[in-house]
Amino acid sequence: MPVLQKRMKIRPHPGRILLAVWLLVIFCAGGCRPAVLPPRPLTLVHLNDTHSHLESSPVSLHIDRQTSTVRLGGFPRIKTFLDRLRAADPELLLLHGGDAVQGTLYFSRFKGEVDFDFLNLLGIDALTFGNHEFDLGTGPIAGWIRRSRFPWLAANIDFSREPEIAPLVKPFLIREIHGEKVGIIGLTTSDTPLMTGDVGRAVFQDVKAAARREVARLSALGINRIIVLSHLGYRADLDLAAQVAGIDIIVGGHSHSLLADREKLRDIGGLTVTGPYPTEVTAPDGNKVLVLQAWEWGHALGMVEVSFNAAGAVTAYRGEVTIPVGDSFIRNMTPIPADSDDHRRIVQALGKTGILRIIPEDRDMLARLTPYAREISAYRNKAVATAREDLVRGINSGPGPLAADSMLAAFPRTQIALLNCGGVRRDLPAGTISVGDIMEVLPFRNSLVLMELTGAELLAALEEHIAFTLRRHPERKPPPLPYIAGAAFSVNLNAPAGRRVFDLSITDAQGVHRPVEPGAVYRTVVNSFMAGGGDGLQTLKNTGGLRIDTGILDQEAFGRHLKRLGSFGNPSEQRVKVVFDAGGGDF
Repeated sequence: MPVLQKRMKIRPHPGRILLAVWLLVIFCAGGCRPAVLPPRPLTLVHLNDTHSHLESSPVSLHIDRQTSTVRLGGFPRIKTFLDRLRAADPELLLLHGGDAVQGTLYFSRFKGEVDFDFLNLLGIDALTFGNHEFDLGTGPIAGWIRRSRFPWLAANIDFSREPEIAPLVKPFLIREIHGEKVGIIGLTTSDTPLMTGDVGRAVFQDVKAAARREVARLSALGINRIIVLSHLGYRADLDLAAQVAGIDIIVGGHSHSLLADREKLRDIGGLTVTGPYPTEVTAPDGNKVLVLQAWEWGHALGMVEVSFNAAGAVTAYRGEVTIPVGDSFIRNMTPIPADSDDHRRIVQALGKTGILRIIPEDRDMLARLTPYAREISAYRNKAVATAREDLVRGINSGPGPLAADSMLAAFPRTQIALLNCGGVRRDLPAGTISVGDIMEVLPFRNSLVLMELTGAELLAALEEHIAFTLRRHPERKPPPLPYIAGAAFSVNLNAPAGRRVFDLSITDAQGVHRPVEPGAVYRTVVNSFMAGGGDGLQTLKNTGGLRIDTGILDQEAFGRHLKRLGSFGNPSEQRVKVVFDAGGGDF
């Protein structure tokens, strides 16, 4: 019979355990360290210049060798994409670069309240002031801030003489993200008083001086990861990055710049890329500064993941702008069937970019937005003013000169407004004029662009526009001519190209016409179509002076102007005089 052997538990001697522990302590003292995981990168998401574009917008793009209308952005679509990003990193930082308001009927009707309600739903962490936050003066600002569930930052705006606003605004915000403190400084263009109606008693200070001051304050608190939330414009952001040490990231706005990889968008026409995303700049201390911006109107969302070293310097990053797109397309005013080859080719072309992404709208946010959209639809029928007579389009009559007046009225310190004749699309009959009538007169929803032009450039622009209309309408005598406000000129249609415009003058504050000087600089407002070189206006496209896309729509400015007038007729002054003799001249 086999013998069963009993297993015995061998218990280690207590002394041996102590010896083992002691040897482990000695070994660790010689170099053993607990594993330390590297800090998680900061996920930064941003948008700017949403300008009351709560709904998606139709935009024409050249896709698959044809022009198609697609719907870009909109808060419900942005919400879907943000939810995806937050699922990957719940501690992401969401920043807004200013100009949340002004630009659609949502602002005209609801005066900003709806904008901030929906920004709350997106989960904004901070916003800096844009110049258009002052379009209704300082009166509504305190209410907007209280309505917002996020801080408003302004390091270079002194609100001390605006007691309702001052306690609500801070120069910077400190947030702890993944265990690391991050400082966020707000800066707004000091040109704001020149670009909006009324900044009240707010004082706009030097941007660079304010940035240096707040960087020093944050550094003294031991914070070395510093973001500037800027409404200065892309070029000004690059300059700030190159001249002020201690900044790691600049999240920008104001210039409506699309930063992206041009190569990825090479097969999509209709998008203008200003620079790479992010744009890397070397600071005075030799560190990297990342400059970001996400286009305009909620059409894009920027996202970058940034790693820092212990000293707070940027060591690595990756990111891209995303343009959220709907999945329905129109070509030749006809919807493209979802099951067609054309639809599949468009989807494939968009997907190939990695930037234009088809993203569904968040159902809850869409449901919240729908009642406001219905009210906006009804608002189109709202009466604005009364026309005392029929306004039929002509060189010095019709809606055109009034639209030019409205552009000038939107910017009181601007001297001249210039409007292309093709931008005015219908007459106005005598009687009640509605919001819908205004939208049909100026249907292209161009934004207004401030420029500084020399007298010589202004003359060249007029010559280019007239040459273009003569080529386009050879049968019309006279052809359509540009509308102007704040100035006047004569045109000899029989003179050679480049010598048709003469007696160009500007109207001073006393109503006296004074000759335009070729070398003098004149602040001028045009629409974004003209500023981009439309209708042959290469001078406006290529001028190197001041250029600010204000975000104010021509429709909005026109409506406000007619409402102020209340009752109006055809202008009585002759701003453009046409002759057909063989003479002509210039200045």
